[in-house]
Amino acid sequence: MRSLRQYRLFLTLLVVPVLVIVLVVAVVVAISGSGEDGTLVASSTGVDRQPSGTTNTTPSSADSGIKPVVTFKVPPTQTPVPEPTPAVTSAPETEATPTASPIPTASPKPEGPVDYEVKQTDTLFTIAVQFGVSVADLVEFNDLPDENFIFVGQILEVPTDPAQIIERRESKPSPTTGVVIPAEGLNIRNEPNMETSVIEYVAGGGTELALTGVSKEVDGVTWWEVEDGNWTQGQYLELGVKAAPTPAATETATPTETPVASDGEVTPTPTVAATATVTATPSTGVASPIVATIVPEGGLNVRKTASQAGEVAYVAATNTTIELSGETANVDGVIWWQLVDGNWVQGQFLKFG
Repeated sequence: MRSLRQYRLFLTLLVVPVLVIVLVVAVVVAISGSGEDGTLVASSTGVDRQPSGTTNTTPSSADSGIKPVVTFKVPPTQTPVPEPTPAVTSAPETEATPTASPIPTASPKPEGPVDYEVKQTDTLFTIAVQFGVSVADLVEFNDLPDENFIFVGQILEVPTDPAQIIERRESKPSPTTGVVIPAEGLNIRNEPNMETSVIEYVAGGGTELALTGVSKEVDGVTWWEVEDGNWTQGQYLELGVKAAPTPAATETATPTETPVASDGEVTPTPTVAATATVTATPSTGVASPIVATIVPEGGLNVRKTASQAGEVAYVAATNTTIELSGETANVDGVIWWQLVDGNWVQGQFLKFG
């Protein structure tokens, strides 16, 4: 009895480990998915692989007396396929629209000339450099005598465009000449009117006047500016002609001290309050004529006697060459010269030689 118990204990200790091992192997094979069709063959000796499509040649239980082999299929474990990584689609490159560079807006130039006030340290050169013009343009545009003729506080017109210089140049009147038509002479006034103006001098008949070309129409009368800044009526001038080099002196053209021109105005001549005493210096022998030139721009009265109260014989035009007899007279400190025609002029208004 005791030996039977020991025999059973021995079998138990022997069989149990074998069963545990078989079970572990079966589990491992099932997990690993070995075998082509995943069929596991269980036997008393373990799990055998059963090739797919082969005939089971295991002898039946009737032939071998061994317990039938139990076969079962374990679903094959699929190896997980890694999820495909989605392709990163790059954002379509958009062509950068070129940004147009802003067009600089040019500063508008003034429509007309700029007025500039001359400062203490200014010269015409520095002003020209400041405005980008030439000194010659500034002189011409402002009618300056020369490039040094500026002073502090003076207002200069500075051209901002070459077209302004051309326009100003073309708009300027062209200087011309005018010969006095009336034989008795023509009044030269300081303003182009007969109401408020003052007579500066009388231009003798046939006198050539240098005109600036500037004219003004006042009350239907055209006045012309003389180069000395005075004015005279154009209806009594022969424009654009020159006077004869030496106007003929005639005794018939003897305007009085108050000649009346055809326009009704009286031409003035200097008046003398008292009659001067004349001390004549006779010439000795026959002297050759002395040549002299009339200096005053308005001409010079040629009188019949050596006195400012003497009657005017005629008016000798500016730059006219006259011949003197050499006879002189000192009247109240004024030296008078006698012409070869017998009339007299003041020597202070003559240029000799």
